[in-house]
Amino acid sequence: MKKRSFLDSGVFHFLTRIADLISVNLVFLLCSLPLITIGPALTALYYVTLRMARGEEFVASKSFFRSFCQNMRQGIAIHLIFSVVSIILALDIYVLWKFMEISWMLKYLLAIMVVIAAIHFITFLYVYPVLAQFHNSVRNTVKNARFMALKHFPSTVAIALLTIFPVVCAFFIRYSLEWEILLFALFGFALIAYLNALLLVKIFDKYINEDNA
Repeated sequence: MKKRSFLDSGVFHFLTRIADLISVNLVFLLCSLPLITIGPALTALYYVTLRMARGEEFVASKSFFRSFCQNMRQGIAIHLIFSVVSIILALDIYVLWKFMEISWMLKYLLAIMVVIAAIHFITFLYVYPVLAQFHNSVRNTVKNARFMALKHFPSTVAIALLTIFPVVCAFFIRYSLEWEILLFALFGFALIAYLNALLLVKIFDKYINEDNA
């Protein structure tokens, strides 16, 4: 029997994956610093982690920058749209929460706005992975992201929980905040994107196979 080398072992592939997550996380943070480029950076992050989730062999940093440049315009547009809508929804919910005792109608309006905000949030969770995976207009990218988020709701709940879990931990476990900042600076954003990508590839592959059928 031929003896396996260390380069073929599971340990080596695991260490390689960790190294890729660290490198792409650092590149993501650097590319997000101008703030306006958070959209393209998130798109590139999901482009890389989706490829990782499929077990493809590639150079992580090179693939990141390729996607970052290719999706610059659409990524910035989506980032601005979601930022503006998020601010409007947050202000509406805040005002309705403060004055909901004035009228029973305001309570119903508040409930409606919360539902709209929830749909907006789960659409946000999908929109950058969808942009990374499929070529489409900004409008159709947002539309498809919302459609997938609602259609595959159990997976969406899992993705949402994975995404907000560190925030919940930081809020309720104050002693973990310093460690979370350190971990996120090292590989946290890439790790969450990778865990989400493991779920997203199963969803995306259904639509890719339909297009190829």
